[in-house]
Amino acid sequence: MKHFIQQLFRDVLENPVFDQLLIEKYFSKEYLQLVDHQQLNYEEFILHIKKLKEKVAKQNIEILSYAENKNIIFTKHIAKSVLKDGSIVRHKVLAEFTIEDEKVIKCDELTLLIEGNITAKDLGSEI
Repeated sequence: MKHFIQQLFRDVLENPVFDQLLIEKYFSKEYLQLVDHQQLNYEEFILHIKKLKEKVAKQNIEILSYAENKNIIFTKHIAKSVLKDGSIVRHKVLAEFTIEDEKVIKCDELTLLIEGNITAKDLGSEI
């Protein structure tokens, strides 16, 4: 499952282009994301990814550690983003992904801004 999540990060988040077909490849239409007291359904998640592509010029995700249990993978990772204004922000992310039928159906996530402007604090849940 680690390879699946790494590929998802590369194709959906690190990819500078918004590609809804790639989102559909990895995420169930029943997808639910809980992030920093926000809840996003599948449609809202698509809007979130569009917003990221508007704001972020380049993103790199480094998995620091992970654990797997049946259809669940937990990651601790660092998301480094170069925003379109040239500034850099880094978030530490703790995420628990639930996978069903080879797609992510749920993500329960905590995101902490560790570098950059406080205005980027909610980058992980912005719509």
